[in-house]
Amino acid sequence: MTTFHRTVESYKQGAHTMPGEYYTSPDILAEEQERIFARHWNCVGRASQIPRNGDYIVRTVAGESLIILRDRDGELRALFNVCRHRGTRICRESSGQFSETIQCPYHAWTYTTDGRLIGAPHMQEVEGFDKREFPLH
Repeated sequence: MTTFHRTVESYKQGAHTMPGEYYTSPDILAEEQERIFARHWNCVGRASQIPRNGDYIVRTVAGESLIILRDRDGELRALFNVCRHRGTRICRESSGQFSETIQCPYHAWTYTTDGRLIGAPHMQEVEGFDKREFPLH
């Protein structure tokens, strides 16, 4: 366990904080997001927050909105909160429950809780369209 040390006990003569740009620079933030958050596991919540199949929470990690859910088989999954059709945000609430499917509010593209596209209105008219090529990531 980490021990807390009061500043008066741990201060080293001549020590300084980092330059202000490390706290405010968009370039440094982008680098930190790429090198820290985009390459490693990130805690977004506890499994107990989504105990039942279909339960979900929405979190933002490294600027990306994610749906963390328990799928129909009880497995935990994380999917980008973006419809593959027009890039619409799928979930607007921070938590909730899906019935059997996930549906985009814009054009009603419908996905299973494991991310497979199962409904794409009017796309049957598009030559060569294959639902298997458009799952949620």
